[in-house]
Amino acid sequence: MNARETDPLKIAVIDDHRLFLAGFTLLLEKFDKPFVVTPFGEPVSLLRSLDDGLIFNLIICDLVMPSMNGLAFAQALRDQCSIPLMILSGINTYPPISEMKQLGVSGFVHKSADDAVLLAAIQTILAGKTSFPDAGETGAEAQDPNFGAVAEPYEVECVPVLTQRQIEVLQLISNGASNAEIATSLGISANTVKTHLRQIFDLLQVNKRTACVRAAQAFGLI
Repeated sequence: MNARETDPLKIAVIDDHRLFLAGFTLLLEKFDKPFVVTPFGEPVSLLRSLDDGLIFNLIICDLVMPSMNGLAFAQALRDQCSIPLMILSGINTYPPISEMKQLGVSGFVHKSADDAVLLAAIQTILAGKTSFPDAGETGAEAQDPNFGAVAEPYEVECVPVLTQRQIEVLQLISNGASNAEIATSLGISANTVKTHLRQIFDLLQVNKRTACVRAAQAFGLI
């Protein structure tokens, strides 16, 4: 038997919610498989550990995190090494599967999925394949063919980087605020709000406010 069959499989798990991280770590360790799980509260610490020589057979990462979302981490990981990456998420909108695949992600599982679905995805990825179970069966909404109202072709070379002010505008938009309400809340002019919106739409490659919010949520920006 080769080392892959006899040695414990090392899995790194990244999630900024400590309770979920602890529970998910225990879940993986309870599987009747030789898993050794190392938890990380944020992506940067894992990237530093990889720089220091730590080796993993698989990395499992949350999609929505404040310091670096899952897509940004996928880009950073791809630039650094070739360890397989699986992304988890509990978002209610359709996950950005095409963007994940473009960034070399090996699989996606919704956080509401059954243990058997999770284990099957892990085993498939560890076997060198990809696993993207039907999001509709794992708790996410069915795919909207107009999701994000993005322009075609949509090529993700990097995750959009927004300024703090643009994030504030996004958060207000997500709460249903009008341009006038955004201007009053942030103490800026209506024209400045429009300028921010144009820049945000360009960065997210959308042309509608609702699509803007959905895309921002998918990228983990809000």
